[in-house]
Amino acid sequence: MSRRESAAMKRFFRGVVSLAVLLPLVAVAQMAAPRKPTDTRPPTPVVPAQAPLPAPVNTPAQTTQQLRTHPIQSQGPARVVPPPPPATTAPPKVYDRHGRIVPGMKQAGPNRVLDTRTGRYYDAVPTGDGQRIKP
Repeated sequence: MSRRESAAMKRFFRGVVSLAVLLPLVAVAQMAAPRKPTDTRPPTPVVPAQAPLPAPVNTPAQTTQQLRTHPIQSQGPARVVPPPPPATTAPPKVYDRHGRIVPGMKQAGPNRVLDTRTGRYYDAVPTGDGQRIKP
């Protein structure tokens, strides 16, 4: 090794050592003491909670007296409300693979349609206002 190379190596190692010494010092200098949560806002005084007042105890005589003075108003027998009619009474439309309406098809269940002419069932997917046969 030449003299020039050894001087360059010494400078290099000196720089590495000085960085190794200075880096921890810089890191420690950046770390500050942990701040308290109340440093950024004023402390709020703690208000003790008030104990709830005990509820008055009703005796059986008071309960029956309240029932006698406030009878239940009757409007007669309960009325039976019929269920609302379905939104549409028309059967759902069934479309073929190309988007054309297929006459004679009926929905047999969720995602299933029945071809009434042939008696075959097909898988379908919901589309818009009906079902579309899967390709």
